[in-house]
Amino acid sequence: MTHGPPALGADGRQDARPTPGAPEPDAVRRMFQAIAPRYDLLNTLTSWGEDRRWRRRAAQLTRARPGDRALDVCTGTGRLAALLLERVGPGGSVTGVDFADAMLDRARARLPAIEFLAADARRLPLPDAAVDVATMAFGLRNLDDPVGALTELHRVVRPGGRVVILEFSPIPTGWVRSLVGGYNRRVLPFLARRLAADPGAYRYLAESIERFPSAATVAGWLRAAGFPQVTLVRMSFGVVALHVARRPHPGPAAP
Repeated sequence: MTHGPPALGADGRQDARPTPGAPEPDAVRRMFQAIAPRYDLLNTLTSWGEDRRWRRRAAQLTRARPGDRALDVCTGTGRLAALLLERVGPGGSVTGVDFADAMLDRARARLPAIEFLAADARRLPLPDAAVDVATMAFGLRNLDDPVGALTELHRVVRPGGRVVILEFSPIPTGWVRSLVGGYNRRVLPFLARRLAADPGAYRYLAESIERFPSAATVAGWLRAAGFPQVTLVRMSFGVVALHVARRPHPGPAAP
């Protein structure tokens, strides 16, 4: 089997990681393809198990009810999608979307009751107002057009439907910022070198957390995407932020 030349980053390096703060879609896809086999294990280890609690809270904040239609974008191996399925029950439906096939293969094998689609977060294969609730966990900072992806969520969620975005959040000052920064720069790469097939990916992930904009900026992105009211919920001393938004009902037509 023959292969084309290795991908080059902007600096000319072969097999380049995505650029933190300006991630290239193809580089992001390759990275997640490589780390899929131990992605869940490393998430649990590096977050000390907190990632489960964060996702469960995200599912709760959707207020999804039995019979609802739910969507999880950047679903990865489907861990948040599984929590949404618990809420909507057999009378509802859950769709998970990701563009890394290796992630979706694991999600499909583990969660046959959920429909998983390979697609770009900026071009969702769903009609307008197709779902009641939508989520995205730890995907926004890996997108090169976050407002475009949030605008797509606005399109596919029905009026009155809720969107929950779970993402790491920079901590401005104090001992928590020092602790988290040291952990991301030292402990996370140490674990990745021993457990991950692509340790360099975790260097990128740590840097992308540090460079990600403030929660206020993310709220501004949501408003720009068409969600006028955004509620912020912080967890774990502010390490993560959950943004809860609701697509408004259309107002009365002008006379």
